[in-house]
Amino acid sequence: MRILVNLLLDTLPMLGNVLLLCFFVFFIFGIIGVQLWAGLLRNRCFLEENFTIQGDVALPPYYQPEEDDEMPFICSLSGDNGIMGCHEIPPLKEQGRECCLSKDDVYDFGAGRQDLNASGLCVNWNRYYNVCRTGSANPHKGAINFDNIGYAWIVIFQVITLEGWVEIMYYVMDAHSFYNFIYFILLII
Repeated sequence: MRILVNLLLDTLPMLGNVLLLCFFVFFIFGIIGVQLWAGLLRNRCFLEENFTIQGDVALPPYYQPEEDDEMPFICSLSGDNGIMGCHEIPPLKEQGRECCLSKDDVYDFGAGRQDLNASGLCVNWNRYYNVCRTGSANPHKGAINFDNIGYAWIVIFQVITLEGWVEIMYYVMDAHSFYNFIYFILLII
């Protein structure tokens, strides 16, 4: 037993070197992530500023998929080359049917909302979320982001554990550029 304890104590300086190397890698990759993607995972598709609705329809301020915050729709700003844009929001579905009407169709037909729902017709409200800008919420209740070095280290740790790293990579690719996969592959290696 005494030999085992002495052996463990003798390996502590070598483990310190490994921890120092890991801290250095975390620090470098964290700085790169913060510089490239600070605030980008908050991009959402919002309604236009002058968008008005007549009637009793209440829409959220930005597009939220029906799966909630666990799978957010992250769009790419106009200056970035991200994969997802606001024009790729899927049409709204109600009762298993794809909605196809515009808000003007409801007013032009003069039909009440109840009549439209009874006939299976509905307004595709998702088509009006076409302005991509920075919102206030990051994915997974704010845990996944590169807004500061602390959160970047949390994301880096999650990536090197290989748990959910592909989802994080897709978020960044949606918001910034397809070629961001290089960062994540280098981090894993």
